[in-house]
Amino acid sequence: MAKSIVGLDFGHGVIRAAEVSPGGRQRPVLHRYHEVEVPVDAIREGVVADTPAVVAALKWLWAVGGFSTKRVVLGMGSQQVLIRELVLPSMPMAHLRETLAFRVQDMLPLPVEHAVLDYYPVEEVEHEGEPHLRGLLVAATRESVAANTSAAAAAGLKVVDVDLIPFAVIRSHVDEDLAGVKVYLHVGAVSTNVIVAERGVPQFVRMLPSGGNDLTAALADRLGVRADRADELKRRFGLVADEEVPESRLTADVSAEAARDLVQAVASTIAFYQNGHPEDHVDGVVLSGGGAMLRGLSAEIAEHTGLPVTVSRPDGRFTVGARIDEPSFVAAGAAPAVALGLTVGSAA
Repeated sequence: MAKSIVGLDFGHGVIRAAEVSPGGRQRPVLHRYHEVEVPVDAIREGVVADTPAVVAALKWLWAVGGFSTKRVVLGMGSQQVLIRELVLPSMPMAHLRETLAFRVQDMLPLPVEHAVLDYYPVEEVEHEGEPHLRGLLVAATRESVAANTSAAAAAGLKVVDVDLIPFAVIRSHVDEDLAGVKVYLHVGAVSTNVIVAERGVPQFVRMLPSGGNDLTAALADRLGVRADRADELKRRFGLVADEEVPESRLTADVSAEAARDLVQAVASTIAFYQNGHPEDHVDGVVLSGGGAMLRGLSAEIAEHTGLPVTVSRPDGRFTVGARIDEPSFVAAGAAPAVALGLTVGSAA
C-alpha cells in the first residue's frame, strides 16, 4: 500500500480521523475512518484546551480505529485564524514567505512574533503597472497551533503538516461540486466556514462564530427542555414540522428562527463577493459538516439565495476501502469532510 496519512479534525466534543493513501491516476483510497468523543470543554473552537483529555482520546482513537500510520495532518480554522485578501509584488514563493512577517505586521491584531503566517496565491494581477500576486493571507495564533500539535505529539503522533480547514473542505468534494463558482458552507457545532471558490480555488473565506449548537441552545431555552432532548428534536425535525407530531411545529419554528442568521450570512457573503467580482457568477451552494444534514436547511438557503444547493458526498471523492464500516461512514453524512480533505494533497 502506498504511504498513507491521517487527516485529524478536532471538533466540538469529537475527534474525527481519516486514513487515506494516494490512488495514483485513480481516486485516493480511504482505508479507515473513525470518530471518538471527548469532553465538550476539551476542545474549544478547534483548539485543544484540555491536553490530557485529548491525548487520552487520541491514543484510544488509534487503538480502536486500527490506523496503520501515525503520520497526521491537523486542521486549523477557529476564530483565532485570520484570513484576508492581500495583493503583493510578484516574487518566488520562498522569498515571499521569508518576508511575509515584515509586510503584514501592521495588518495583524496581535504581535507578528505571536502568529504563524502563510500566503495562498490565487492569481497573477497587474498593480500600478507591475506584476503582483493576489492571494489570501492566513495568520493563526502561535499558541493555538502549538496546543494542537503538542497534544498530537504527546499521543505519539507525527504531525507532518498543519492545514487550513476551509481549504480542506473544498478538497473533499467531487469534481462536479468544484465546477464554476461555488459557495461552500461547512456548518460545525460552534462555527461555520463560508468559502467562495472558483473551480476549486478559494477566493474568499468568512468564518462565523455560530453553528449547530446555537440551534440546540435556542430550542432548549424556548421549549424548556434539557440540551440532549433539544438536540434530539433538532436532529429529528430540523426546520420541517411533521403534521402528525404536534410538538414538531414549535421545534421547526424555533430552529428556522435560529438558523436565520446563518442563512442571511450566506446570502450577504454571496452579495459581497458578487459586488467585488461582477464578472463572476456564483452558481451554487455546497453544504458540508454535521449541520449539513439538518432537515430543511438546504431548502431554506436555496429560497433565500435563489441558488441550487447540494450536500457534500465525501465518499464520492474517494475509493472506500474494504476495512471501512460503510454503514457507520454513510451515517456520518457530510461530517467527515474536513478529516478527508486534509489528506488530499498531503497523502504521499
